[in-house]
Amino acid sequence: MTDDNKKERSAIAAIGMVMLLTAAGIGIFLGVGGSRKEEDSQSRLQAEIMEYAGGAEEDGEEFRRMGDRKQAAQASGEQERLQEAGGADPERAAAESGLDLARILSEMKGYWEAGNMEAVGDLAHLPRYLEASGLLAGTTRFYYMGDTDSRNQPHGKGLAIYADNQYYYGDWEDGVRSGSGMWIKYYVYEEGAADGLYLLHSYSGEWDGDLPNGEGAEHYDFVEENLEKEEGYNRNFIGSFRDGLYDGEIYITNYYSGGNVKEWSGTARQGVWEPLGDKDQQGRYPVIVELKNKDNYQWIYEKENKNAGVDGLISPVK
Repeated sequence: MTDDNKKERSAIAAIGMVMLLTAAGIGIFLGVGGSRKEEDSQSRLQAEIMEYAGGAEEDGEEFRRMGDRKQAAQASGEQERLQEAGGADPERAAAESGLDLARILSEMKGYWEAGNMEAVGDLAHLPRYLEASGLLAGTTRFYYMGDTDSRNQPHGKGLAIYADNQYYYGDWEDGVRSGSGMWIKYYVYEEGAADGLYLLHSYSGEWDGDLPNGEGAEHYDFVEENLEKEEGYNRNFIGSFRDGLYDGEIYITNYYSGGNVKEWSGTARQGVWEPLGDKDQQGRYPVIVELKNKDNYQWIYEKENKNAGVDGLISPVK
């Protein structure tokens, strides 16, 4: 897809704040995302966690600047419960490596509930969070803290950590993401690396069956110094989603180095953009039009016109 004759990098957008939420009877769960079957073979190791973010002081400056969660947790009187799903190798690996999953999940959950997304992002870049996410690599399993149903499946409000530095906070039903919530993938680069384009990728809005379904917004943040001058990067796609794909009229903004923004519009049906005219000599169709310049389009090759939507989201139903 291009802006006139320039190649666009597809990045699309979800902006939105997650509601402030509190819940009693929270638990930690490691399971297979999307599983609706009750597993009779589950072993349940339960341990009371008396402090919401105990031990945060040990990290010194990296955590001190985020505020003192311990005092707020003691005031709330919440008691978290740690539970293990049978056969969950990542959880055992976490225990063997000395990771405190209860602390990790409760730290992030507290900041997310408070709407402090800057602190959430800071946490996601800490070594213990990268290690916890890394233990899930190659799987659709997730670590979970939140409300559960009678079968110990996520149900209500809760936080999940996935592989690939991905996180979700919001509504759950019968063990899968369903309702309203926000998903974020953080891009983490080695110190000194300067060639990365993205900082984060997110979707905020309605969910059903573990995928974006309904009204929502997808969003990318960029590494400003790595953007090419005079090139526009699609940043926000806002509209309707169906099974994670764009489905309906989509409002789009793209971003230029220095802060300039252009607004666009297009219509997709189950991830396929509807052409706005005939294809050109290169075999590309115009599919997205600039709102303030009806002669300016973004183009796409016919063979590439498929599966437009939230890319990279980990879910077993994809």
